[in-house]
Amino acid sequence: MGVYSFKVSKSPLEALEYLKRRMDYELVYEKVHNIKGDMTSIIVVYEKYFMRNSSRAALTVTMNDFNGVTEIESISAGSSQGMIFNFDWGAGDKFANSVKNLFEDYIID
Repeated sequence: MGVYSFKVSKSPLEALEYLKRRMDYELVYEKVHNIKGDMTSIIVVYEKYFMRNSSRAALTVTMNDFNGVTEIESISAGSSQGMIFNFDWGAGDKFANSVKNLFEDYIID
């Protein structure tokens, strides 16, 4: 499993469109919530098959502007193999980090 959190200089809706245009994985879920007219919360879920460990992994990406700046969090899950050993050869971390890499030119402190 991998988890990355960062802030970007795009609005949540701009970030969503940017992500959808550049993400190579299968989009399986998308939900946009408008809260009180001036705040937005977005949830998207992607899926990918990893040949190196013969597993499918999910990538959940949340975007919101609750604190006046767009915060993005990417979380991968399901990339490990087997019931006893939870070892994914780094696939989950790479999957979650792919979102941060896409936004590298827009990341702010």
